[in-house]
Formats: sequence, structure tokens, C-alpha cells
Amino acid sequence: MHRFEDLAQRLIEGSLARLLGQRLQPQTVLRALVQAIEDAQVLGAQGEPVAPNHFWVNLSEQDLAPLEYFHPNLADELSENARQIMVQMGLRLDMPPRVFLRGVQELSPRQISVIARWIPPDLPMSSTTAQAAHPVALPRRPFVIVDGRRQIALTRELVRIGRSRENDIVVDDRRVSRHHLELRWQTNLVKFLAVDLGSTGGTKLNGYPIQQCTLEAGDVLSLGGVEIIYGEEFALQSTLGRPQADDMG
Repeated sequence: MHRFEDLAQRLIEGSLARLLGQRLQPQTVLRALVQAIEDAQVLGAQGEPVAPNHFWVNLSEQDLAPLEYFHPNLADELSENARQIMVQMGLRLDMPPRVFLRGVQELSPRQISVIARWIPPDLPMSSTTAQAAHPVALPRRPFVIVDGRRQIALTRELVRIGRSRENDIVVDDRRVSRHHLELRWQTNLVKFLAVDLGSTGGTKLNGYPIQQCTLEAGDVLSLGGVEIIYGEEFALQSTLGRPQADDMG
């Protein structure tokens, strides 16, 4: 049997089965992980395939709550499963994969969707460009990653995003409206509210169209197809997986 097929069988019969119990079928989770990895791999400087390093695993809220309760290290174990899969697929890993778990109301029990992205591990941090709103010290140190190339700290209670140079975050892409989206800090919720400003291309959150929605760390916004990942500095350390010397590079 091929090495990857052998690994897949071991995961289905072993760690994934023990981890998921009766909540989800291990085959379903494995297929979702593999598909996300195949969709998100990129080419390195020498043309070699590079593995995605961030995973967002979406489950129904009914499934996620008991899984997290009985398996508090669920994200870490899924991270290790993803690492083993990518090593067997012959992909280069530049860091241990980070896994974020989310409960999604739109998903039915036993359903799962996985989004994977490669994000440069050494993205420089910058701040918003415009001076329209007064800077404040927000908790959790929120930031956004724009189209996988820019990491921008959010230091204002109102952050405007769009193609116009008047915005706090300028996204120079024709798919983005001149005034596309606002992030509005909600003090009572201690969260940002993402509000679409009647954009032409629309806004999606984790693949679902929205007019407005509060953000959680790891959420993926799509502005007419341009991706913006919302993060909070402490949350990026939620996966504890460690690289193994023989698998990295």
C-alpha cells in the first residue's frame, strides 16, 4: 500500500477515530483536510510545493461543544494529523500547522468544512494608514492579514476598508468597492463588527454572504474575492504542535 494510503488508514482506524468518537466520521474529516491541503498548497522559491500553515476547521455548534469539552487538545491533535498528512504528501512545511476551531450555525450536525491558507510566517506588522479615527489601545491586539501579503494592526475603534485612498486600509483591487467594509469596535461585546457598506462584490465571512457580523480570531472575510483574515495576537498561539527536525524544510 502507498505510504499516504497507509497513513490515511491508520488515522481513520486510530487517532482520528479515538478523537472524534461518534460525533464525526473520521473519513469525512480526513477528506476535508486533504482537500483543503490540496487547494491551498503554494509553490516555493525553487518551485517546490509548500504546505498551508493555517487551518480553520468549521463544525456545527452541536458537534464542537462536546468535542472541545471531552478533547480540550482537539486543535493540537488535528494539527499533528494535518502535519503527518502533509509530510506524506511530500510538501515542505515552514512551520507547524496552526488549527482554529469554529462552531458554525449554518452547518448541520456531522458536517465539517476546512479552509486552509499559507501565510508567510514573517509578515511585517504595520498600522492603518489614514488618520480619520483616534487611535486607541484595543484589547487582544487585533490585526488583519490582507490578501496574504500585509499584516496590519487594528488600533482604531472604526476601521474603513476599500479601494479609495480615503480608507484606513486601502485594498487596490478592482474587485473591492471604493468604500467596501467597516470594522466597528463593540465595547459591550469586546469584538469587532464587520459591516458591508453596500459593496458591489459583496462580503463573505468564512464562505457565507453577510451584511454585518461580529468577528472571531481566525475568521476569513472575502471582499469580492480578496481575502482578509482577522486575527488576535494571543490566538495565533492556540495550536501547540512543534516541528520535528526531519520533517521541516
